[in-house]
Amino acid sequence: MVEFRAVYAEAEADDNGELMAACLCEMAWCCYKLGLAEQGLECAMGARWLRQRQDDTVELARAMAVEAILFLDLGFSDEAFELAEEAVRLAEAGTDLPVLAFTFNAKGIVLAVCHEIDLGMELLERAVSVAASQTNVAAEGYYLLNLGFCHARLAAEADTLGEEERAIGEREAAIELTESAIEKAESSGDHWSLRVALGNTAEMLGLEGRYDLALKYLERSAALPGDPGISLRIHYLYTLGDVLFRAGHLDQARAVMTDALALADQSPQIDHQANTASKLAEILEALGETAAALALHKRFHTLYVRQSGETARRRARVEEIRAETEQLRSRAATLADQALSDPLTGIANRRSFDQILNRLAGTPIAIAIVDLDNFKSINDRFSHIVGDAVLQRVAQAIVAQIGPHGHAARLGGEEFALIFPDAPEATAAAFCEGVRVAICSTSWSDLAPDLAVTVSIGLASGDGDTPSGDLLQAADNRLYLAKANGRDQLVSTDGPILAPMATTAGERRRWRA
Repeated sequence: MVEFRAVYAEAEADDNGELMAACLCEMAWCCYKLGLAEQGLECAMGARWLRQRQDDTVELARAMAVEAILFLDLGFSDEAFELAEEAVRLAEAGTDLPVLAFTFNAKGIVLAVCHEIDLGMELLERAVSVAASQTNVAAEGYYLLNLGFCHARLAAEADTLGEEERAIGEREAAIELTESAIEKAESSGDHWSLRVALGNTAEMLGLEGRYDLALKYLERSAALPGDPGISLRIHYLYTLGDVLFRAGHLDQARAVMTDALALADQSPQIDHQANTASKLAEILEALGETAAALALHKRFHTLYVRQSGETARRRARVEEIRAETEQLRSRAATLADQALSDPLTGIANRRSFDQILNRLAGTPIAIAIVDLDNFKSINDRFSHIVGDAVLQRVAQAIVAQIGPHGHAARLGGEEFALIFPDAPEATAAAFCEGVRVAICSTSWSDLAPDLAVTVSIGLASGDGDTPSGDLLQAADNRLYLAKANGRDQLVSTDGPILAPMATTAGERRRWRA
């Protein structure tokens, strides 16, 4: 989290939306692993919005899958399913197999929690298969862990129904899959998955009465380096206390579960507090400490009631996050639009022009550079206020002439550029000539008496093989020809300069005026 936050800050300072979205998605995933689902959801929503603006469907699928898992962690299965289903749809339309496997995993977990375990396992098996084909050992271990979780749920369901033989079979399947997950997580260095897998295996072994082996798995978990975070520490202590309790080591179980409850009290999750209070009450009752057990049972009841209201609180918080995100989206969209628009004329600016060129790279385009004739004299004779009004009206005339057939941008000063995607040169020339005629035939007397405005235009076109930079240079050269040969004209081919014109470096910088 610390590293990703630092990178995110740098990306935000550089206005690097791609890197910001990537960091937000990773931060959301870190939050999930740390048990900070609400914070993670804020990050995931931000990542999803940025990916939507970037029109990156593959990374959008990844962000939506992370968001789905976080919604599920908060108890909102409907939202989780909708997000996971859309994530799979987007991923299946692409070719990124790791992202496809991750979306299969997300939807599989959601289905399993929503009691559609068979459907969930089918998707998780597909996720495992894809990860194995890509030799993505860490991902394969994580998906195996979740597949084992599905079998553990089936075992718990069988226990409830009194189907002992089926419960044992499902639990054995869960242990086998989770042990495979342990092997993959250990070899890939994924200590988070490894800790979860060791704890889950110990829990299932404890249910089968294999206490010594369960304790060995927990010893392996405790020996792992690094801080697992409060959520996994509580899970470890709870599982250790439960195994000790089942094994009959009541005093040890009480000490461990007391530590678990103390740690749970530091956690924002009421679920941890309720579970540990209930288990400690059960241990104290077995020890004959009825008064202490009763007090904890009362505390558990209070927490249980609070748990009922926790869903409503979480729902309110989610809506608050959505509202905050919407405000940020609106502000960001405004800033983005401002960053890509020319403040004087309202049309695209140079930055936006460059983005359009990059987007159209490798496709047939025509590029024109439009420059006002003698614009310096307009400013000098009629004032800069009139000059600004002229630029605004020229921009309006350009947009009106080319309509939806091209893109218009102000490059700076009195210079404009036009881009015509997939347009034959003759078509682009016709639009440019329309722009020239519209401007020279406009009445400008309402701005200033005797004011007349004309433009010169250079046009170049390419079939997709010519780099846009070369087309720009060709259009610029032809604009120079238009200026040199008398102004108020369109030039779309290379040719001689028919009229004398200053050509020193200093003089040429001003030829557009």
